[in-house]
Amino acid sequence: MLIETFLRTKEEVMIMREIFAEDRKEDHKVWKLTYPLAITIILSMVNPLTEALETQQEWLFMTSHYLLAISGFLLTYKLIKGKELLIIPAAAIAIVWHLPYFYAMAGSMTLFRIMCDVSMVAVGMLIGISTSSMSTLKWLVLFVLWMIVDTIFSIFLLLQFPAYSNSVYSFSPFNLNQEVSTAVAMWIVMSVIIAFVLGNFLRKLLF
Repeated sequence: MLIETFLRTKEEVMIMREIFAEDRKEDHKVWKLTYPLAITIILSMVNPLTEALETQQEWLFMTSHYLLAISGFLLTYKLIKGKELLIIPAAAIAIVWHLPYFYAMAGSMTLFRIMCDVSMVAVGMLIGISTSSMSTLKWLVLFVLWMIVDTIFSIFLLLQFPAYSNSVYSFSPFNLNQEVSTAVAMWIVMSVIIAFVLGNFLRKLLF
């Protein structure tokens, strides 16, 4: 009886080891794809040419926030697992940089824009770490909340809320007319993200 129990336990341990080994192989394959992509995104957004254009085109300035956060997410998701509460500082950092005053500062001054870029990558990394071990339900709830918040923000821009332009902060490089195109850019990016997430979710559900 003891021998049978031992053999059964040993067999279960071997099976678990094989499963973990397969998971590590799968994670390594994902890392080989996502890491170069993340670095490419960062380099395409953080360079003198793009930085200069961001002071002229608000839609590019906002789009870079999405792309940098996504790149940070790709660097850590499923590769580094941490506490779910890390989502709180990630959200706080993102919110601060999208308050009107700091938004204008990042748009107009190179130093603050670089600080904002680094922060967006850090936000993505924290999100990746905190969501790596989350249940699918929690993950989807957070995703929906993110989309709702960004939709509300885009509506502010669509309505040409003056605080996000040089109408309120004279040092801001963005005028009211640019806010509509920025809102449209946000909807396009959000649509792509939603399509990707739902497509990936359905693929896992069906296959």
